[in-house]
Amino acid sequence: MKRMLSLIASVVLLAACGGKLPDPAPAPAVPTISFSSPELTVSPEGGDATVRVDASAVWTVETDGQDWYSLSSASQIYKGESILKVSAQPNVSGSARKGTLRFTSGTATASLTVSQANFVPELRFSAAEVSCDGAGGEAVVKTEANAAWTVEESDIAYWFNISPKTVAKGTGELKLTFHRSYTDKERSASVRFRSGDQVQTLSVRQGAGEPVPAGAYVPAGYELVWQDDFSGRSDDLKTKWRFEDWAPGRVNHELQRYVPDDRRTSFVKDGALSIVARKDGSQVISARMNTRESWLYGYMEAAIRLPKGKGTWPAFWMMPDDQSKGWPACGEIDIMEEVGVNPEYTSSSIHCASYNHVKNTQKTAERLTPGAEEEYHVYALEWTEDYIRTYVDGQPLLEFKNDRSGNDNTWPFNKKFYITLNLAWGGDWGGWNGVDESALPCTMMVDYVRVYKKQQ
Repeated sequence: MKRMLSLIASVVLLAACGGKLPDPAPAPAVPTISFSSPELTVSPEGGDATVRVDASAVWTVETDGQDWYSLSSASQIYKGESILKVSAQPNVSGSARKGTLRFTSGTATASLTVSQANFVPELRFSAAEVSCDGAGGEAVVKTEANAAWTVEESDIAYWFNISPKTVAKGTGELKLTFHRSYTDKERSASVRFRSGDQVQTLSVRQGAGEPVPAGAYVPAGYELVWQDDFSGRSDDLKTKWRFEDWAPGRVNHELQRYVPDDRRTSFVKDGALSIVARKDGSQVISARMNTRESWLYGYMEAAIRLPKGKGTWPAFWMMPDDQSKGWPACGEIDIMEEVGVNPEYTSSSIHCASYNHVKNTQKTAERLTPGAEEEYHVYALEWTEDYIRTYVDGQPLLEFKNDRSGNDNTWPFNKKFYITLNLAWGGDWGGWNGVDESALPCTMMVDYVRVYKKQQ
């Protein structure tokens, strides 16, 4: 009772003095954040986009983890007005996409949607078709693109090249280089360009060319003394050619077995010789055939279409009748060789005691021969007492001069040589990077072999 009376007295006294009770403590303010737009829209082509932010406190911002966009500005929003920027990749996914930016400040949260429409890459050419005549040459087509495009290499035929292999965004141009055509038929191709899931095509055409007439590259002063145009029967081959019968690995660690005069590996059809490497049980069989005649000096040429495939090693070459000194002292003239692991690079070489591949001193030359595996090209040797010179389609490739020292180690090429045609499989060079048996059977085709001698 005394306590109650004391409290009442205090209240009466406080009222008499004009006082009042203290107000309760105010509740803490809730952080706020607002955006100048309810959604942050990024261009379909990618790039940066911004939104203005107004915050009453510090906020932390993070993405939802999608990899097509990212924060370009700081990951914290400070009190007051600021600009938030994101960066996105071009949207070539095929559909529109959205992401979410998350904001936190203490226990308060907010979010902002990031959206991007699907981007459709476009590519336009100044001409719907690029063409050239059979003689070959260059042509240019202008491009206009809203994104980068890539040429699909598999669509570039052997008879032309495209440079560059990419189309940049904006305006540009492509240069097409056409090789000479050795066929009397027109040829065409459709080249695809790709950007994401979008494909654009360009038509390419070349007019008919002119096959090489017989003897077109023969030097002046030479006359034909021997030929095989392969216009007869397969059984006639043995009248002009002798066939090797060799086990695998006999030379150069080659994998094939050479079988003699076998229609599975050598035959005449439609006026051409086919030399075929093919599977026969667990082994690969092929043909190596030598002319029954031999010659000292002359101009020798053959029109050959090379086989395709990793592991192939076709050759048109010459060896001497007299090999008593052994190889390489006896001499060897390689008019044409190619290995399928390095397609359409044809080479010529000479080997002798001083210059050979064992010593890595051989005299050799190599050149890209576009279309060597698609059509016939003419490979030739001009051999005199002064020099050895090889040609591809009439263009000089290798020249090796007689040093006139009278030394058989540097010039054993003063005796009769015979011609060899063969298709090896694998070996030290043909198989240096392995072989691909899915390429079998593969065929080396020979339209003709001719030998000319200088008129006396």
